[in-house]
Amino acid sequence: MYIAVAMVFSSLAEFLRFARTLAPVTALTGRRRVFRTTAAWSLSLPIAVAGTAGVGAYVVLAQPISGGPQGAQLSMSLCGELLMLTLALATAAAAAAGLAAAGEARRWRPRAD
Repeated sequence: MYIAVAMVFSSLAEFLRFARTLAPVTALTGRRRVFRTTAAWSLSLPIAVAGTAGVGAYVVLAQPISGGPQGAQLSMSLCGELLMLTLALATAAAAAAGLAAAGEARRWRPRAD
């Protein structure tokens, strides 16, 4: 869980750096929806894919030790909870990034080169 939260904060910080360069797009389009869409594609999709791949790796790596004489069992409830946590973190990161990028766009002013 700590790794997932660290990944979200790292991705969010990188997106906010990128959002400063995306701010002039608002002046051209007149919409702030571009920030939500960009945040969804660049933050929530990679986080969701990484979380799903992590759960998939957990299932594959746990197969050799599940069953057999030790009696270990694969926890599907844990897999479901991890997927839900990943989706919640991805959604929260995209929402926070969209709001922060829209705030950057409101403060953006053109300046001379």
